[in-house]
Amino acid sequence: MLYPIMYKIKGKRVVVIGGGQVAFRKVKDLANCGATVVVIAPDIHPELEEYAAANPAITIIKREYHAGDCAGAALVFSATNNSRVNRTVYEEALALNIPINAVDDPDNSSFYVPSFFTRGPLLVAVSTGGASPAMAAKVRRLIEQSIPQDIEITLDTLNEARTILKEHYHHLTSHQRSELLKAIVTDEMLLEQAVKAFKNNILQEFLKSLL
Repeated sequence: MLYPIMYKIKGKRVVVIGGGQVAFRKVKDLANCGATVVVIAPDIHPELEEYAAANPAITIIKREYHAGDCAGAALVFSATNNSRVNRTVYEEALALNIPINAVDDPDNSSFYVPSFFTRGPLLVAVSTGGASPAMAAKVRRLIEQSIPQDIEITLDTLNEARTILKEHYHHLTSHQRSELLKAIVTDEMLLEQAVKAFKNNILQEFLKSLL
């Protein structure tokens, strides 16, 4: 049984061993989350090299992996097709208590990366625990197709409503605020009215009318 978490990696050092297209995809995802990424590989894919040149948070070291490269990292990714290298990186990371993921190599991983998608602040992740990444991707696509196109504005509305209730309605308990927000989410008409009020900058008045 795996325990799912969402890990804040902004500003944290993440080491990626490998410089191919798979490594490039990992680096982009990590950089988008604000990580400080160190890529170590003797050969670097041109797109990765170009991407890194435009992003000061990414450092490329053109050489083979050396013992000690994992030191100081919050996470390590091994994106090579060399099982021997993956094993060596895994053993070093494990000894340093650093979570390690080897792409398509579950035996040399202490965690798995789920198939995921984002829509604004919404992040949906699906994992099969390494059993079938292809099936995880299929399920993720099915979920993604079911998400309303306007989900971002809806989430912005609910986030603003939550802030307004906390800052302006101190007489309400945490439970009462939670129940009100839950009522808005579960009632399609109320939710539509809330989004409309948010767009017209009268969300606070709308919330007041519900109390």
